[in-house]
Amino acid sequence: MFAPEKSLVSPRISRVAEAVAAGNHGAVDELWKEVAEKGSPLREQVADDPSKTLVTFLWRDPGDTENVLVFFYSVPEGSDPRDFGMRRIPATDVWYASYFLPSHLRTTYLYSVNDSLRPFTSYADVVSRIPSYGPDPLNPVEHTILGQEGGMRVSVLELPDAPKQPWNIKRRGVPKGSTRMQTIESEILGTQHHVSVYTPPGYDTSGETYHVFVLFDGWAYYNFADITTVLDNLVYVGRIPPYVLVMHSNVDQRTRALELPCHRPFVDFLNRELMPWVHENYHITDDPARTVVGGSCFGGLAAAYAALTSPERFGNVISQSGSFWWPEKDHSELEPEWLTRQFERHPRLPVRFSLEIGSLEEAIVDYDPMTAHLNFHDVLRAKGYEVDYSEYMGGHDLICWRGSMVDRLLSFHPKQKETAR
Repeated sequence: MFAPEKSLVSPRISRVAEAVAAGNHGAVDELWKEVAEKGSPLREQVADDPSKTLVTFLWRDPGDTENVLVFFYSVPEGSDPRDFGMRRIPATDVWYASYFLPSHLRTTYLYSVNDSLRPFTSYADVVSRIPSYGPDPLNPVEHTILGQEGGMRVSVLELPDAPKQPWNIKRRGVPKGSTRMQTIESEILGTQHHVSVYTPPGYDTSGETYHVFVLFDGWAYYNFADITTVLDNLVYVGRIPPYVLVMHSNVDQRTRALELPCHRPFVDFLNRELMPWVHENYHITDDPARTVVGGSCFGGLAAAYAALTSPERFGNVISQSGSFWWPEKDHSELEPEWLTRQFERHPRLPVRFSLEIGSLEEAIVDYDPMTAHLNFHDVLRAKGYEVDYSEYMGGHDLICWRGSMVDRLLSFHPKQKETAR
């Protein structure tokens, strides 16, 4: 994970500090004018290494700042919050932290102002503190964290060589599908479920049944990842066949954390309540080879578990940064990486996988997402499963998943070629 180098100061910040030391306080005003015009953070080229960009995060002190921390997704095990702290240019309102970052990085970040500086003790401790953090007020580009009720805003950093995300942009002349939203009451689970169903342009119930994609955390993908625009664009140019997209969302974080991680009653809900309802109301296939189930984080874990327990229903799995580390150490009677062990013990099933994880998803307090993900991948390969695997430059971020979902879908349709339009 990134932490600012204590000895690293950007040339731009150095010039300001030197000017202030010489009595020219107007240099500070010039800096803030530049930030107002160009936005934060500052970006400076690295002359001897174009693969890196020198990035400087800034905070303008309103007068009561004691400390400012910059947090990306991962918090390494045993980390001290002070390792992520900014420094102040003496006698100014300028706080800064500089990093050498990969030029193809896309990530989100948060600030913690006047932090308690208590060391992180557990994953639960990390999660409990996040709502008290906030976006960079000097950066106009923001996004929404997946799974936070009310849409918690985070700041976005996209460096020059970050992968383009052209499929997420609405295009003139591309027909748009339709989306219907409603709430389903589950007798099996005793909970409500928000379900939004997208049908592709030209949806017709008289022809061949449609491919179907069941996507967990659907509200986030719909509202903040442009998933229906992605499908509109890909179908229009012939890269994938038309899909009916079933976007499932739990009503709150408590039920999400209970129902998505390898919860057999939730799979029963999928098989006996949700999918029968979709079949009754939409012209979809019952062929598992044309059915995709997917999600991110707990959603990716849930998708893999659904395929393990119901391969006759779900024949294709998309997992974006799936939580294959689950359950947390010392917090369950189950062994860590429980689902991986189940696939290891079970005969190979007729299921295909498309997996990805961010290269920055390193060890966090209590668990190691990258190692767990690689272990799951290795077990699938050893069992003979068809697996498409990818690592992207970034963390546990919807801002990355929104673009890479395209690659996950295309991996199931490698022979379809783009049609000139």
